[in-house]
Amino acid sequence: MKNTVSLATSLCEQYGLDKQTGRVDTYLPGVRLFRITKYHKVTPQMYQQGVVIIFQGNKVGHLNDYRFDYDTEHCLIVATPYPIACETFASEDSPLIGIDIGFDLAVIQQLVDMLEQHGGSEVFKAEANGRGVAASRITPDIASCMSRLLQALHSPLDSMVLGAQILREFFYLLLQGQQGYLLAQYCRQDSALSRVSKVINHVQAHYEQKLAIDDLADMAGMSVSAFHRAFKQVVTDPPLQYIKKIRLNKAKTMMVQDGMPANVAAIKVGYESATQFSREFKRYFGLPPSKAAEIGFLQ
Repeated sequence: MKNTVSLATSLCEQYGLDKQTGRVDTYLPGVRLFRITKYHKVTPQMYQQGVVIIFQGNKVGHLNDYRFDYDTEHCLIVATPYPIACETFASEDSPLIGIDIGFDLAVIQQLVDMLEQHGGSEVFKAEANGRGVAASRITPDIASCMSRLLQALHSPLDSMVLGAQILREFFYLLLQGQQGYLLAQYCRQDSALSRVSKVINHVQAHYEQKLAIDDLADMAGMSVSAFHRAFKQVVTDPPLQYIKKIRLNKAKTMMVQDGMPANVAAIKVGYESATQFSREFKRYFGLPPSKAAEIGFLQ
């Protein structure tokens, strides 16, 4: 995607990211621009539902035993919020620049319905595993679409007039790609991915509360054993481990972005013991809570 690097670089300048690491909203709702200026060893990061496109730089992700690369030739599709351990390759001279695009469920559902009506749904049956995250190749058509999106994002008016149309085209192209089944399964309420996603959304909203596995299984409309299997297939973690990771990531955000003391953040995310929180935080992030700022922003 070499032809997009200059557009992405000028976009960072326009949005005030040319001198720093960070992430900002663009003129187009649901699309955020990010820039990272140094190498980071493998570090857990929280990813929300959507698609991550990189225009310069690259990352290596680890979801337990699943390893994947995403770079200028591969975008990352995240169907459910994930804490993913990533190694980031970037520098001041060659920063990592990209955008993340949130899902528009109504548009995706409409496209899935249209593809199925016109016999174009064979790709949806290509589900090789149940994971809710995958790297997908950026085709020449997707690269062209992203170039036009970057151009539109330079202008509030272009973003308003052209943005939704370009994103619709982007989702359509993704649905026709190798990982199109992920978007399709996300829309199907009877799929394991959709059922687990419903539970994950609940966990995201109520992570500080005591969450009983029986209740979560009922929410998914599954037996406890079937829920455990489906959850681990989609997330690669059992439910309790996933909940712990969500709480630790939320606490890190509170400390880094809000300046909240570690003991307060621990209570806020549902820990009853500050000692246990500190121990699990260090085991997970590789640093004690007192050094949470060193983890900082990582997309």
